[in-house]
Amino acid sequence: MITVRGLHKQFGQHPLFRGIDLDISRGEVVVLIGPSGSGKSTFLRCINGLEDFEQGGIVVDGIELHSLSGRRPEEGDRAAIRRVRLKVGMVFQQFNLFPHMTALENIIEAPVRVLGIDRTTASENARSLLRRINLEKKIGSYPDQLSGGEQQRVAIARALAMRPQAMLFDEPTSSLDPEMVGEVLSVIKDLVNEGMTTVIATHEMGFAREVADRIVVFDKGEIIEIGQPEEIFTRPKTERTKVFLSRVLQG
Repeated sequence: MITVRGLHKQFGQHPLFRGIDLDISRGEVVVLIGPSGSGKSTFLRCINGLEDFEQGGIVVDGIELHSLSGRRPEEGDRAAIRRVRLKVGMVFQQFNLFPHMTALENIIEAPVRVLGIDRTTASENARSLLRRINLEKKIGSYPDQLSGGEQQRVAIARALAMRPQAMLFDEPTSSLDPEMVGEVLSVIKDLVNEGMTTVIATHEMGFAREVADRIVVFDKGEIIEIGQPEEIFTRPKTERTKVFLSRVLQG
């Protein structure tokens, strides 16, 4: 579903990625862990075309994203990014809901404007999604009338309304109060159980261990270890992974 080859990315004169390779199969759940600032979020943003990269390539379900290497994107580049974003939904740390729109309106906006779905059908789909995330009673609520956990669930529903083939989650619970984390993780678990191709960057180690098919460990812009959850959490191969896990699990 997703292939990354030789990915190089830098910010100004500061390199982050120096040749990352990763394959993600259709239906697979890949969880990215590692210290803050290690490159997990940037990696996800590169996959979704939100960040350019200097070298290498990314292929998402047959669609190629190329390095712009400082040049202005051409129509072919922009078209590829649009096609990728139709296939891959993304949920961010901050909820990014439109503050002047209700939960329902937030969910139907993109299907109507981007996919050309009629408003009645889009509304029916949105109501179904709100039922699915146990927020049907909040259909007319504005973001400032919702808790953080409710806003993040609406953000997930908004991404799902575009009928993506894969979902990227960038620290989806990092902005939530501890008591709200569980309700968001529950929604993600349901998606995983339905077979959605999913890539998640998270600091929730228990959740990572429960849902992942594979764990990918980032550190200082490198992938330092890849393995199944039991391997990573009980028999990590690198000292850097051992140190990271000891710190987060003790915390």
